[in-house]
Formats: sequence, structure tokens, C-alpha cells
Amino acid sequence: MYNAEPHSAIRDARVTAVIERLQATRRAPVRGNTMQSGSRDPHDYAEQGFSIHPEQGELIYLLCRGLRAKRVAEFATSVGMSTLYFAAAIRDNGGGTVIGSEIVPAKVAAAKRNLAEAGLADYADIREGDARKTLRDLGGPVDFILIDGWPGDKGRRWRAR
Repeated sequence: MYNAEPHSAIRDARVTAVIERLQATRRAPVRGNTMQSGSRDPHDYAEQGFSIHPEQGELIYLLCRGLRAKRVAEFATSVGMSTLYFAAAIRDNGGGTVIGSEIVPAKVAAAKRNLAEAGLADYADIREGDARKTLRDLGGPVDFILIDGWPGDKGRRWRAR
């Protein structure tokens, strides 16, 4: 029999509470905002979190647990939804670091608040600025990386160099 109840591999109530809150407050772009105007400036979306969905987060968590990941990196942290899954996996693997980058200062602050609320702040290093610069030096090899950047000029995705 199919169970329609959501299932999570993460058993920490603090983490799941933050994920559920972020999911509940996920907003679709409203008519007339800058997204409708086609702006490519990520600062125009400081109030709009662009995040993975919980199903994608569960996959990230399980992959990182299976890899026994200790160091991961993410290009475009936004408000920290994916970072929560990464940090939970790293913690559950015995420790390590998620190195994230976000260009919008308000989103960096939101991601840090979300990680602190979930009890995962010690497992994340969120760097403010353009990921093409902030992620140049990761301090060594990483076990997993998520590249989820913002489209640059002319709609092309930024490329990590």
C-alpha cells in the first residue's frame, strides 16, 4: 500500500522543522515583480529564495551519507535549503564542512540563520560574493559539489573557473 506521508532520512527534528518552514514559505514569483521583467541581477531577488525541493535534498543527503562525504561545496547557497541537507549529512558522517557561496548579502544572512536554527552552523562556511571568486580556493579536495548558479548575461549559466 502506498503511503502518502512524506518520509525523510533525516531524523533530527530541528533540521526537519527548518526544512518544513522553508518549504511552507516557498513563494512563487508574483506578478509584476522583477522576475517577470526579466532582470538578470540576482540582487533584485533578495527576497526570493531559489531552493531545491525536499525530494532533491533527500537525494543530496543520501548521496553524501553514502559517499561518507566530509567536505562539500555549493555554488549558489540562496537561503540555505540545500546547505541544510549537506550539513546534516556531514554531521551524521562524523563532521566536516559545507563550503557555500552566495552573492546576495540578505540571502547569506538568511542561510546562516537557518543553519543556526537547525543546529548545523558549525558545519557550514558560507562565503559572501561571486562564487567564481569565493570558491576558487576550497582548501583541498571536496567529496561532492552542487553547481546551481545564476544565469549570467545573455541567459548563459555562469561557469566555475
